Amino acid sequence: MDKNYAILNKPLSFVILMLGMTFGVLNLQLVLGGEEQSIWMNVLYGFLAFVGIFVSLFWVFDSKNTRVTDEYVEKGKNRIHWREVTSSKSNDFSIVISAGEKRIVVNYYAYRDPEGLMKEIQSRLPVKD
Repeated sequence: MDKNYAILNKPLSFVILMLGMTFGVLNLQLVLGGEEQSIWMNVLYGFLAFVGIFVSLFWVFDSKNTRVTDEYVEKGKNRIHWREVTSSKSNDFSIVISAGEKRIVVNYYAYRDPEGLMKEIQSRLPVKD
């Protein structure tokens, strides 16, 4: 089994999940609380509840499904071998690795050692001419 360099930061994931859920529940209470308010405010609060819950769940589970090994980077069903990489674009928070039509985004700070993960990924990318 290949070593996975992308080890999820579980305390941070828990905090993100709890904040998203709390934001969602508070907005749902505004919708279902029985106070007299316009339909548009109910729609807005419902939408914000959905966004809070969905974004936090997506961030945690998306990050959990990422693998960075000596041979490839993988997220869910997408796998890109390092030799197949055609381009990469990074900033201080994430890197987008591409191979043809496949794209994988790795959000560094979702993981236990973000700086080490950044270095590991950069060392595996093909050298640009």
